[in-house]
Amino acid sequence: MPGYHNPVNGSVEVDTAARILDSVVEIIESDGYDAVQLRTVAKRARVSLTTIYGLHSSRDELIVAAVEAWMASHSYVELASHPQSEPLADGLMRLIRRVFEPWEQSPRMAQAFFRARATPSGHRLDRQGFEAVLPAAAHLLGGLDRDYVTDIALVMINLCYAMVGRLVDGTADVPTILTSLDRVMHRLTSDNTRLAEQRPATGDRSAAPALDFSLFSLFGPGVGSPADGHEANRAGGRRSD
Repeated sequence: MPGYHNPVNGSVEVDTAARILDSVVEIIESDGYDAVQLRTVAKRARVSLTTIYGLHSSRDELIVAAVEAWMASHSYVELASHPQSEPLADGLMRLIRRVFEPWEQSPRMAQAFFRARATPSGHRLDRQGFEAVLPAAAHLLGGLDRDYVTDIALVMINLCYAMVGRLVDGTADVPTILTSLDRVMHRLTSDNTRLAEQRPATGDRSAAPALDFSLFSLFGPGVGSPADGHEANRAGGRRSD
């Protein structure tokens, strides 16, 4: 069993509730989201369906609770631990990395998070994330202009959720996502006035970027998809044999 719950006492009720959630996580990680069926969970956790329904109103709610437990023990641990002084971009990226990196080893939990958010109880996952991350970011954001903080949050929250979707559909892996987010975060927190106003000299077309697809790649200018890299690695491996 994963064993990431820490019951406050040794009561049978707490142990049973933890065993049920552990069983859901085990099923997701071994067989995927769709394999989570209440009878399967009951059998694995050695409880009755009545016991499960006494704790969780539906399959969707059960999965949300299991994802919450997993996120609490993997993605949201030690968020409050931070250097005394760190640049805004570096600090926010430190928090983002701690949320995303566990999904590199457990990609099916990323899928479960993504799908569970779309269920009626899914808002709980958003609330859990905010309650974990915001206090950890307080030392970075405290004293900054409120509108500035709001705009950074708007961009980064939506971009992070979009990147979870890319992780789930296989068009980006965790290292690629973190590299992209790091670049965007530093851009957001820098003075880009010179870059935004820069224009090539009259008649100098060589200084203007070609507005082609690669410039607007999901993975950044000149960066291919993770699949492209994997194909190249396999090809390289074949050539070295």
